Amino acid sequence: MRSIRLCLSVLLLFAPLSALAQTEPVGMAPDVVITADRFPTDPAKVTGSVTVITNDDMQKRQLRTVADVLRSVPGVSVQQSGGPGTQTAVFVRGSNANHVLVLIDGVNVSDPSSSNGAVDFAHFLTENLDRVEVVRGPMSTMYGSQAIGGVINMVTKAGKGPINGAAFTELGTRLQSNSGAYVRGSEGRFNYNLTFAGTFSPNDSPVPARFWPPGGYVDVDPYRNITLASRLGVELTDTTNLTWFTRYIDTQVRYDQVGLEDPNATGFTQQLFNRVELDGSYLSGRWRPTVGISYSSIYRHDQDFPSFQNPFPFAQDAYYNGRRLQADWKNLVSLSEQIDVIAGIDFDRTWAYNNVDGSQGWGTMAQTGFYGQLRGTFFDTLNLNLAGRVDVNDTYGTVSTWRAGASYLFQPTDTKIKGSYGTAFKAPSLFELYGTGFFCAGNLSLQPEYSRGYEFGVEQGVFDRKLTAGITYFFNTFSNLIQCPPPFTSLANVANAQSEGFETFVQIRPFRWLDFNFEYTFTIARNVDANQPLVRRPQDSFNIRGEVRPWDDVRLGFGVSQVSNRYDFDAVTGAIIQPSAYTLVRFTAAYDIRSNVQLYARAENVLNQIYEEPEGFQAPYFQAFFGVKAKF
Repeated sequence: MRSIRLCLSVLLLFAPLSALAQTEPVGMAPDVVITADRFPTDPAKVTGSVTVITNDDMQKRQLRTVADVLRSVPGVSVQQSGGPGTQTAVFVRGSNANHVLVLIDGVNVSDPSSSNGAVDFAHFLTENLDRVEVVRGPMSTMYGSQAIGGVINMVTKAGKGPINGAAFTELGTRLQSNSGAYVRGSEGRFNYNLTFAGTFSPNDSPVPARFWPPGGYVDVDPYRNITLASRLGVELTDTTNLTWFTRYIDTQVRYDQVGLEDPNATGFTQQLFNRVELDGSYLSGRWRPTVGISYSSIYRHDQDFPSFQNPFPFAQDAYYNGRRLQADWKNLVSLSEQIDVIAGIDFDRTWAYNNVDGSQGWGTMAQTGFYGQLRGTFFDTLNLNLAGRVDVNDTYGTVSTWRAGASYLFQPTDTKIKGSYGTAFKAPSLFELYGTGFFCAGNLSLQPEYSRGYEFGVEQGVFDRKLTAGITYFFNTFSNLIQCPPPFTSLANVANAQSEGFETFVQIRPFRWLDFNFEYTFTIARNVDANQPLVRRPQDSFNIRGEVRPWDDVRLGFGVSQVSNRYDFDAVTGAIIQPSAYTLVRFTAAYDIRSNVQLYARAENVLNQIYEEPEGFQAPYFQAFFGVKAKF
């Protein structure tokens, strides 16, 4: 309660002053928000909570992975099981890791062959991205299954203007290297963006020292990532555009078990995402349709042959393949200057196949969604929207969701007040439906998981936009959650949970050469049936970062992150414990030796904090990077 009163006091102190209310910022305020309504929208008209991290902000802060980008977003918790390439889960507003819909250019990147559908963020690099948008709160009305906690959308940058490009390479003091290059531009009606990015890291063992036997074996777990991406577009007519998005990710990583060195455990992945999109603008821009077709394939191969350290691995040779075919048709129709209608149809067919030590399994599922949203802007200050959706699934039947939101801008003080309420659902994964085995087998009678949630908040700007601040309260309930109850033979819809808390941010730009940002999130997430906290959702987390530009060609930055009051499972007993808090400090520096050549450096975990995230997996130690970037 002290934290709540402090944040409210800060906002009330500045409330009477004049400035501009805006969508929650991390970098510079975006011109548009794409994900909230599935069409580019003025941030001032968005009724939910959205954070946009632009390419410029990612480059200035030297963020190489999407997981690193998300660590500073209010309401988001990132849990990485060791160094680069190890399994990385993302939790939004206390929901499960599989309650977040993740997109790259409109393609759902979740793996249909994974056990519960949660996305592994370990392998997404930032080099080809124009922006990362995070919409928090129930969003199934616009996107269907999985958008319970929110939507994370990675958007590729389009080519524009004369041919241009860049390349960078960097090396860390622990011998991690990152490199990348792109070529993009446009010629006549054709535009292009071709990108390569790669990472190699030797990776120290993630097994904490407390589990090392005296004089025992300690290995390294190297990681390799090669990413190729492209965005090709052509202007068919003055009103019609065709775009083809492609992304291929090839990785290999060695990994260990919880508290156990495992020298033979290796994971291979190949991920391919494709989308062809046709969009137009007709009737003087009053009708804007988009038709898209997407196909993705995710292949995983895990090997873990017996060793002295782990003589009886759970599985020795396992193959997984998840494929997804999507088709969508969405429309934005402007009925007047004040009222728009957004409507569309989504089709999603998934397949999954696995072969674990010769035991095979497969399944398929199809879903079609019909949605519509009415949104209006009145008196240039009041924004209202009301949306509904019906999803028809060939396995579990029909699900309906709805959402309503409003925002109001009080012009004399430029204060924005917002609120929304919505429902959402998560369909059972193919593994949860068709999985076989003696323990926790699949169940074709499973029903979707459901959620209801609301939020309200205020955003305020002061001192002629030199300071902006905001606070949002949220509350969510989760019901019908899928778990494996006693006697542990089959999955069932048995659990219920809830989360509540608040997110706050302050952004200060007092001078042209100085930026300062603060984000704080307070979350209480509990299993209401067992009256226990949900693990890996920190109760308190905050980020402070700043950037100073003393000269036009010099940029210095810093960041401080702290996570405290968190819960996890004990790596030995399995009991719920409260791990120690940890504080991470990072510094960045860049110097433009020429207009097209930059030298830069950064230091991660400057205090060399020894912490586990999650429990049983040692997080990376201090590492400094030195690199060069050239443009043409």
